[in-house]
Amino acid sequence: MKNFRARTLTGILIVLISLSGFSQELSVTKSSSANINKLPEYIIITSENTKLLGGIGISIDYKRSGYKEELRNLEELLQDGDKLRVRNQTDLLNSMSILGFEYVDAYNANSGTLGVGGGDDVEVFGSNSKFRINMVFRKKEQFR
Repeated sequence: MKNFRARTLTGILIVLISLSGFSQELSVTKSSSANINKLPEYIIITSENTKLLGGIGISIDYKRSGYKEELRNLEELLQDGDKLRVRNQTDLLNSMSILGFEYVDAYNANSGTLGVGGGDDVEVFGSNSKFRINMVFRKKEQFR
């Protein structure tokens, strides 16, 4: 009888632990301060391929936004090498999907950045040395 109770209790604990692991809340967000319920429905993330040792720079324009704090936290989460390790656009797409967002669209964000081209065609202004892309993400249906 004691053995049956011990097995039953162990089984219930395993089920409870596994259910908490499959819940809609993400473990990544538990370790950070980015909360999908407080983020806006649409987010535009700018990625730039000019990091020194490979990878991309990620920025989210959160100035004057009502979601300023949450967007800043999301930007830090995506840039943090110890958490999501976003090094390219593929990583960004997958990380945003894990966080509860789906990809909507992307468009060029080049606006004549200051830079120097290579080879014989050296341009000082408006070169394409910085390649920036804006990616639009929307909350998945279950999080709206």
